[in-house]
Amino acid sequence: MKYLKEDGSLDVERINKLPLEEYMDTVGDLTEEQYGEYYSKLPINESNEPMKAVIVDYTLEEELERGSVIAKDYINNLRNRLMKD
Repeated sequence: MKYLKEDGSLDVERINKLPLEEYMDTVGDLTEEQYGEYYSKLPINESNEPMKAVIVDYTLEEELERGSVIAKDYINNLRNRLMKD
Protein backbone atom coordinates (compact mmCIF):
# COMPACT_ATOMS: atom_id res chain seq x y z
CA MET A 1 0.00 0.00 0.00
CA LYS A 2 1.36 3.41 -0.94
CA TYR A 3 0.12 5.12 2.26
CA LEU A 4 2.41 3.30 4.66
CA LYS A 5 5.34 4.91 6.44
CA GLU A 6 8.75 3.23 6.46
CA ASP A 7 7.96 1.63 9.85
CA GLY A 8 4.82 -0.01 8.39
CA SER A 9 2.28 2.27 10.12
CA LEU A 10 -0.33 4.22 8.19
CA ASP A 11 0.50 7.73 7.03
CA VAL A 12 -2.69 9.29 8.43
CA GLU A 13 -1.68 12.86 7.57
CA ARG A 14 -1.11 11.93 3.93
CA ILE A 15 -4.43 10.05 3.72
CA ASN A 16 -6.30 13.02 5.19
CA LYS A 17 -4.89 15.36 2.53
CA LEU A 18 -6.22 13.28 -0.38
CA PRO A 19 -9.02 14.56 -2.62
CA LEU A 20 -12.40 13.23 -1.47
CA GLU A 21 -12.81 10.47 -4.08
CA GLU A 22 -9.27 9.15 -3.60
CA TYR A 23 -9.70 9.41 0.19
CA MET A 24 -12.92 7.34 0.03
CA ASP A 25 -11.25 4.71 -2.16
CA THR A 26 -8.19 4.55 0.09
CA VAL A 27 -10.13 4.25 3.34
CA GLY A 28 -12.44 1.72 1.68
CA ASP A 29 -9.44 -0.43 0.74
CA LEU A 30 -8.02 -0.53 4.28
CA THR A 31 -8.04 -3.84 6.08
CA GLU A 32 -10.00 -4.06 9.33
CA GLU A 33 -6.75 -3.72 11.30
CA GLN A 34 -5.61 -0.71 9.25
CA TYR A 35 -9.06 0.87 9.58
CA GLY A 36 -8.84 0.56 13.36
CA GLU A 37 -5.34 2.04 13.34
CA TYR A 38 -6.45 4.92 11.11
CA TYR A 39 -9.38 5.96 13.30
CA SER A 40 -7.40 5.50 16.51
CA LYS A 41 -4.85 8.05 15.28
CA LEU A 42 -7.39 10.72 14.32
CA PRO A 43 -7.89 13.59 16.74
CA ILE A 44 -11.31 13.42 18.34
CA ASN A 45 -12.74 16.30 16.30
CA GLU A 46 -11.46 15.10 12.91
CA SER A 47 -13.39 11.90 12.42
CA ASN A 48 -15.27 11.65 9.15
CA GLU A 49 -17.81 9.31 10.69
CA PRO A 50 -21.10 10.39 12.23
CA MET A 51 -21.53 10.42 15.97
CA LYS A 52 -22.24 6.99 17.44
CA ALA A 53 -24.71 6.36 20.24
CA VAL A 54 -23.44 4.76 23.43
CA ILE A 55 -25.98 2.39 24.94
CA VAL A 56 -26.11 2.44 28.74
CA ASP A 57 -28.28 0.70 31.32
CA TYR A 58 -29.03 3.72 33.53
CA THR A 59 -31.07 6.90 33.30
CA LEU A 60 -29.85 10.48 33.11
CA GLU A 61 -31.18 11.10 36.61
CA GLU A 62 -29.12 8.19 37.96
CA GLU A 63 -26.01 9.51 36.25
CA LEU A 64 -26.57 13.01 37.65
CA GLU A 65 -26.95 11.53 41.14
CA ARG A 66 -23.52 9.92 40.71
CA GLY A 67 -21.99 13.37 40.26
CA SER A 68 -22.05 13.95 36.51
CA VAL A 69 -23.08 17.34 35.20
CA ILE A 70 -24.74 18.55 32.02
CA ALA A 71 -22.19 20.54 30.01
CA LYS A 72 -24.57 23.42 29.27
CA ASP A 73 -25.37 23.85 32.97
CA TYR A 74 -21.70 23.65 33.94
CA ILE A 75 -20.69 26.25 31.35
CA ASN A 76 -23.51 28.61 32.33
CA ASN A 77 -22.63 28.31 36.03
CA LEU A 78 -18.97 28.94 35.27
CA ARG A 79 -19.85 31.91 33.07
CA ASN A 80 -22.04 33.38 35.82
CA ARG A 81 -19.30 32.99 38.43
CA LEU A 82 -16.73 34.63 36.17
CA MET A 83 -19.06 37.54 35.34
CA LYS A 84 -19.52 38.28 39.05
CA ASP A 85 -15.76 38.65 39.61
